[in-house]
Amino acid sequence: MFFAVADGLRPAPLSHNPMNALVMPRPIGWISSISRDGVVNLAPYSYFNLVCAEPPYVMFAPNAARPGTCKDTYSNICEVPEFVANLVGEHDLDAMNASSKPYPPDVDEFAACGIASSPSRMVRPPRVASALGALECTVHEVIHLPPTPDGRENHVVIGAVVGIHIDDTLIVDGRVDERALRPLARLGYMNYGTLGDVFERLRPD
Repeated sequence: MFFAVADGLRPAPLSHNPMNALVMPRPIGWISSISRDGVVNLAPYSYFNLVCAEPPYVMFAPNAARPGTCKDTYSNICEVPEFVANLVGEHDLDAMNASSKPYPPDVDEFAACGIASSPSRMVRPPRVASALGALECTVHEVIHLPPTPDGRENHVVIGAVVGIHIDDTLIVDGRVDERALRPLARLGYMNYGTLGDVFERLRPD
């Protein structure tokens, strides 16, 4: 089938927006942020990825869930333009999912979900202690995208990575062992996937 986006994203026989199922797997950025009053927030985002490796930059999209509202993460980075992108391994699936609950802005998800935190070195928000990799970031730019048809705001946050935490168990022969990281990936709808087969394919000279 083919359809123009301007005509709607759910033409028959589709009953759901197909975009999340087509553009996948997506890594999960478990973003920790902090308000100007010191309230910490922790929330997972699958609209997350690496943008540039050297210097390192990442992006995530804290898009609003309802018209006239914004994500606590977005409010926080507007007040304190720093965040930590914690990388989600299989062992943190349940904790990550628990932190996706829409808690009020004055609730610290670390405390509410029983998730241990560790202080960051270069930014104010803490990191997830159990995460095998974490990227301390400062906000480089926020890009405001067109809203949804019902008025929900969409934003892209680009962060400059200023500090990198890597668990020592991941480093093998000078490289990060992807298998040991065991990253979770977001698929379509409410589905998740794991790394599966890993193989090497060298580029031609």
